Amino acid sequence: MMRHRFLAPLLAAGLLACGAARAENTLTPLHFQSDGWRGSIDKAAAQRGFAVYQSVCASCHGMSGLHYRDLEGIGLTPEQVAGIAASIKLADGSAATPDSLFKPPGAVNMGGAVPPDLGAIVAQRPGGTRYVYEFLTGFGPAPDGMTLLPGHFYNRAFPGGQVSMPNVLRDNAVTYADGTKASAAQEAADVAEFLTWSSDPDLAERHIIGLRTVIFFALLAMVALAAKRRIWREEG
Repeated sequence: MMRHRFLAPLLAAGLLACGAARAENTLTPLHFQSDGWRGSIDKAAAQRGFAVYQSVCASCHGMSGLHYRDLEGIGLTPEQVAGIAASIKLADGSAATPDSLFKPPGAVNMGGAVPPDLGAIVAQRPGGTRYVYEFLTGFGPAPDGMTLLPGHFYNRAFPGGQVSMPNVLRDNAVTYADGTKASAAQEAADVAEFLTWSSDPDLAERHIIGLRTVIFFALLAMVALAAKRRIWREEG
């Protein structure tokens, strides 16, 4: 009985912690709210990340499978989503609607490489969110002794160090509506969080279900153990 008395508050605290939004500085030190078993999407960061995607990335990278209405999942209102969609012209010249799929980019060829679709990029890359951030902030001069291929750029996070994509982020590439300073590092962190959401929109719910499942089986194990001991006592 004492165990059950302590377990109930622990269960409630665990579920609340799993779903609670945490306002944190993601850059010092580098940390993402979506990290870890309690992780959830930082909706403010994801909204800023969508602004970066739309302003900087969308001309080359698609987000297949996403509809504009899905942006309500990062906290945008239906009215905001409708406004975003209405500002986008589709290939046939008509305005997008909330039910439209994200507009695909035109044909882009970067030195023979086709820019990857970003819809599930975080799920497809080892390290996920952190890899996207490190890639976007990994551009710089090539090390001594490295000869870059024509049309390629050095990126310390990419295997082999050479990519066809140039460094596209710069300070103040976008203006954030919430007043956050748009440094290149902040833009990289925000778009990484947005792409984490696009790869796993149900991340927080999945973690809550996982926690509930662990607690359920822990309780079931305790009941089974108690029943087993009672049977042994009665048979003894």
